[in-house]
Amino acid sequence: MIRKIEKGQQKGQKKYVGIDIGSVSVKAALINEDKEVLESHYVRSHGQPLETVLIVLKEIFNRIEIDDIDGIAATGSGGKLLADIIGVSFINEIVAQSTATSVLHPEVRTVIEIGGEDSKLIMLEPDETGGNNLKVSDFSMNTMCAAGTGSFLDQQSTRIGVSIENEFGEMALKSKTPPRIAGRCSVFAKSDMIHLQQVGTEIHDIVSGLCYALTRNFKSNIGKGKEFVKPIAFQGGVAANAGIVKSFEDILDLSEGELIIPKYFNTMGAIGCALALIEKNIKSPFKGFKKIDTYLKNRKGKDSNLKKLNCNNYDINVNKHILKNGKKVEAYLGVDVGSISTNVVVIAKNRDVLARRYLMTAGKPLEAVRQGLFEVGEEVGKNVIIKGVGVTGSGRYLTGEFIGSDIVKNEITAHATAAAWVDKDVDTIFEIGGQDSKYISLENGAIVDFTMNKVCAAGTGSFLEEQSEKLDVNIKQEFGKRALDSCCPSQLGERCTVFMESDLNHHQQLGVPKDDLLAGLSYSIVLNYINRVVEKRKIGNTIFLQGGVAANRGVKAAFEKVTGRSIIVPPHHDVMGAIGSAIISMEEKTWDESRFKGFDLRGRKYETTSFVCKDCSNICEIRKVSITGESPLHYGSRCGKFDDEKKVKKSRDLPRLFNERNKLLYGPYYTDRKTKNTIKKSDGKKKSRGRIGIPQASTFFELFPMWRTFFTELGFEIVISKNTNRSIISKGIECVNTETCFPIKVSHGHVVDMLDKEIDYLFLPSVINMTHESSNTTHSYACPYIQCLPYIIGSAVDLESREFKLLQPIIHFEYGEAHVEKTFRKIAGEIGVRGSKVTKAIKNAQETQKNFYQHLQDRGKEVLDNLGEDETALVIVSRPYNGCDSGVNLDLPEKLRDMGITAIPMDCIPLDIEDISKDYPNMYWKYGQKILAAARFIAKDKRLNALYITNFGCGPDSFISKFFPKEVGGKPFLMIDIDEHSADAGVMTRCEAFLDSLKNARIKKFEKDTEQKHKHALNKKRTMYIPYMNDCCFMAAAAMRANGVDAVAMSMPDKTSLELGRKYTSGKECYPAILTTGDIVKRAKSPDFDPDKSVFFMATASGPCRFGQYTTMHRMILDDIGMPHVPIFTLDQGDDYQEDTEKLGANFRKLTWNGVVFVDYLQKLLHEIRPYEIHRGDSDVVYKQHIRKAEHAIEYGHDLLQVAKDACDALNRVAVDRSMRKPKIGIIGETYVRGNEFSNNFIVRTIEKLGGTAVVPPFSEWLDYIAHLRREDSIRGKDFNALSVEMLTGVIQKHHERKMSRPFKKSGKKLFKESSIKKLISKGKSYIHDSYRGDPVLSMGRAVEYIEDDCDGIINIIPFHCMPGTAVNAVLEKLQRDHSDVPLLKLTFDGQEETNEETRLEAFMHQAYQKMESRQNGSGKYATMN
Repeated sequence: MIRKIEKGQQKGQKKYVGIDIGSVSVKAALINEDKEVLESHYVRSHGQPLETVLIVLKEIFNRIEIDDIDGIAATGSGGKLLADIIGVSFINEIVAQSTATSVLHPEVRTVIEIGGEDSKLIMLEPDETGGNNLKVSDFSMNTMCAAGTGSFLDQQSTRIGVSIENEFGEMALKSKTPPRIAGRCSVFAKSDMIHLQQVGTEIHDIVSGLCYALTRNFKSNIGKGKEFVKPIAFQGGVAANAGIVKSFEDILDLSEGELIIPKYFNTMGAIGCALALIEKNIKSPFKGFKKIDTYLKNRKGKDSNLKKLNCNNYDINVNKHILKNGKKVEAYLGVDVGSISTNVVVIAKNRDVLARRYLMTAGKPLEAVRQGLFEVGEEVGKNVIIKGVGVTGSGRYLTGEFIGSDIVKNEITAHATAAAWVDKDVDTIFEIGGQDSKYISLENGAIVDFTMNKVCAAGTGSFLEEQSEKLDVNIKQEFGKRALDSCCPSQLGERCTVFMESDLNHHQQLGVPKDDLLAGLSYSIVLNYINRVVEKRKIGNTIFLQGGVAANRGVKAAFEKVTGRSIIVPPHHDVMGAIGSAIISMEEKTWDESRFKGFDLRGRKYETTSFVCKDCSNICEIRKVSITGESPLHYGSRCGKFDDEKKVKKSRDLPRLFNERNKLLYGPYYTDRKTKNTIKKSDGKKKSRGRIGIPQASTFFELFPMWRTFFTELGFEIVISKNTNRSIISKGIECVNTETCFPIKVSHGHVVDMLDKEIDYLFLPSVINMTHESSNTTHSYACPYIQCLPYIIGSAVDLESREFKLLQPIIHFEYGEAHVEKTFRKIAGEIGVRGSKVTKAIKNAQETQKNFYQHLQDRGKEVLDNLGEDETALVIVSRPYNGCDSGVNLDLPEKLRDMGITAIPMDCIPLDIEDISKDYPNMYWKYGQKILAAARFIAKDKRLNALYITNFGCGPDSFISKFFPKEVGGKPFLMIDIDEHSADAGVMTRCEAFLDSLKNARIKKFEKDTEQKHKHALNKKRTMYIPYMNDCCFMAAAAMRANGVDAVAMSMPDKTSLELGRKYTSGKECYPAILTTGDIVKRAKSPDFDPDKSVFFMATASGPCRFGQYTTMHRMILDDIGMPHVPIFTLDQGDDYQEDTEKLGANFRKLTWNGVVFVDYLQKLLHEIRPYEIHRGDSDVVYKQHIRKAEHAIEYGHDLLQVAKDACDALNRVAVDRSMRKPKIGIIGETYVRGNEFSNNFIVRTIEKLGGTAVVPPFSEWLDYIAHLRREDSIRGKDFNALSVEMLTGVIQKHHERKMSRPFKKSGKKLFKESSIKKLISKGKSYIHDSYRGDPVLSMGRAVEYIEDDCDGIINIIPFHCMPGTAVNAVLEKLQRDHSDVPLLKLTFDGQEETNEETRLEAFMHQAYQKMESRQNGSGKYATMN
């Protein structure tokens, strides 16, 4: 809708046009030379941004002569394309928003801008150059996982049937008790919202909850601890929403007038874009529409290797059997209450469908059920006698009570029952619903395997509807046909719907035709389903596609292309769950009279309210449904006090092993029902030395017996945080400053809970490793996040200015009892206790811990001895902090007990770590060893099955879960991801279906692993293929060839590598693992690859990050693609480094080192010269020539030093222009990604393109660091022979480095001089201690070094969900507080195209220019940036 604000012809005045092209709308502004806004336009683009721009511009030029326009500029995610097409200036979004605010609202100091896809937080401060101008002091934008905020609100308003413009906001204001909804990711939020709908939550409460979720997310995820300086301007389309405005005022604690909604709130970007032309005196004339018309006429979709979709013209059969008037027939009713649709079906005894309804749930499940029942009752009610009623779906319990069902069944069983009725030979079911997707495998009509989507594969059905609406395409009539018309489907990724939507926006901005986008969406949905839901499960020959999405011919065609099999859409595909539940009510009928309350329930009044129950530490939000004349129903209870939603309990006298474990864990501590504090039972009047606070976080759930005994024996009183509840979780989510796994977020909440308690000390240890149980395993590390916990939390929560003292010991249990005792004495010394009292405390603490373990083992044996031969028990496979914390595990053990199943903690079964270590010597995570040992034990006992609890983003589990299926002996197991968004309903559906499936489950066969057989296989007759990491790989390959090993360094990864990597991994692994997998598979599948004459090279390590697991995964993948005989040669960078390098030749190490130093210095010089080159590409030509010459010199024994001299001379001859100073940007981050240009989206080149120069740490830094670690290990292990070898090698390498670097240092260019590894660690350890091994301490040391060297900005680049990188992202917040004037940017990479990545880089470079100018005091010339 175009809105004209002011009209003034003002002839003779210069006028300027600004255009802001966003993901969902086009904004335009016309201003005059006095900076007055003459017109403002805001128009939805419906997937056609360029066409919309044409309409808007022609509208403006209907009133204004083109000759009156002195300049035009574009901004926004689609602005760059428009600027390139018509040859006008592009203004960065951050610059545009801040410029508009500076001119129209100079009093503002903080800008909140929320658009359709991106959100921004901009901090402003007065510009030192004077005047009223403001400059950007800091900014932040949403990460990919928090994308889509504005469009998400649009989608949810459509789903619940209210207008986003007015009604949505007004409705939110009515709520008095808004429920808690996850705000980090729109997929999570959608899951929470649906759960609330299914338990009858009022719509206005849900709407308000969404508003608060969005604002909380903005504060915690984008604000990340930053101070919102007042006054604050709220800009962007979402600022029109009254509910969001109120939420921001509450969340930010703002008084009246402190939150300003500008007059032109939704067009500030366009206005700022036009103002920038005036302010910066930029000449950017408009040259007419011809170039846009030509582009639209000739544009093509982006290159894609996805094939054109084809589909047979299959029937959509939804026909009903018509009853003849006369005698009433027996019938059965089935109801399926889903998130998007509610289905009601009546079937006859012979299973004919007599009546059916498919209704939109629209957020009101009971209303939809009432309507559906009434309509089928009108149709067949007079001709049937209902003998049984079955209910299924996510809202089954509430609906079952409301309509009087006889049986309530999970959706898996319902869908399988209906499919087997249609075709007894069906063996595979693909079901895609609005929110949930299911895969079911059947044999002879019985479920033998199943799975449901994890949260990242959620919402696929509703996502298609939402995107159709956004693209202005009818989902039923148009979508499928247009997708089939596409000749080149767009590649939109398949990781999750948020990422798909971001990719879709990116393609839209490039003007990709709608047909290609729709075909791409069809493929993405299918690839997401196959890769994220089905994974590696069996796909049979008779495949049914069920659910509402099955009617979409584009999706069906994509399934056939991806699977290579024919897909059947059964009759009544959209109501199969309801049919199945009706059949179940017939087949499992045990009642004489049905409880059915009738078809017409319109007079059945109900009311929903909510209250918070504080009777125990859970503090649950209870939803109460009051039905006139009946007892109220309650939902949301976790302790069992309100049990309406549960079936008849079958718990009999089953043991409560988790409760027993807790009693042993807490010992004399208990939870006070009134205060919710966990306190110690009184033991007389002993005077306390002080109070020590211990948060219930991290290793607490295993090691608390030791801590409590130790401190109480020393005479201290223990104070622990409250039990995990919704409040603790919320506190954690709100203060965490980086995206970690759920248990770490909960840990933040527990620490925050301690801040209000009267304590003298806060105990927050860094537990590096656990007790070593087998000499065969390399290490017994704790998870990297557990190791870094004090530093991560300390960067998010101010612990240093508190009245208590922080106890932050570094604990290495792996180093043995003597070392642990030394650590304990150090802790005791910090709290003022020494001598024999400490000795006794340590002895008793260790004894208590041993007794704890032994009691668990004894009790577990007792339970297993008493478990019947035909009984089933589930072992809860997990880490203690997510499996044994009742606030984190959704009380699953108790829920399983109610279903008649014994739940056994993992530490109650015998775990043979020694046995596991033989096959997994490099399983260096202690809980990984335990999990695999548990799997092996479960495999041997037919009564046991595994329920594996994990969390979204759990790094270790992304690999451990690959090994688990084999170790559990092929037995079926249930894996559940639990996070802040997890709802009981979805988890219980999975549990119920899993227990049903166990009756018919088959055991999968796994062949013996071949890893050990080939671990160090090296045959000089084989060609060694080295996956590309950086250009140093070419030097290593040349060094191997010089030593008689035929070696080939593979080329840089490309899109094919990425596609293959994603195909053969789960997507949960880190990005380098995915790319190296893709490179290996690409080479192995190439036509000239000879498996009998090939070997792959892969470096490895022994933790704590995931890198050391790559080779095991690569081995499995090579086996899977039929190449078990292709060896992998592993180069261990730890203890076996010397031995492994010697196998590659006597002087391999020396030649490789020289080559690495050569590449490092050549790249330094390249990065110094290339930004200034006059003829683009000259420097790269010289660089590539001399890389090849260096390879040749190393291989054939020529003079590498001479090559270095020649390279320096050649680079110095490149013509340069240094008249403009450029900001210097320091790069830190994960070693692979920062050195591999493909993996970091060519970040250095982008910095140079934006007018900067980059400083990148050398690869030799990592080689120096691992040598430093080997020296440390030699000293600790008293291996003086190994130490002397390492010391001597270090001296020789330093000599060669000095020699090789001399020509570069004499080149006349100022090259960045790095500190030694020891100095680097010294600089970094105040932020993250070097006891945590890996990149983090180096990154932090390098960041400090860059600041000392006056770099103008720092960028941390890491793979998505990299644990060490995420830890660095967290502690960088602390560094930024210490050095607030240094711009800092955090970028994560995973191969997805992020529309806002370049925007963030541009804005960051804008800050870097400002930093450089202030550093240089305005002297000299500078490049300028829009």
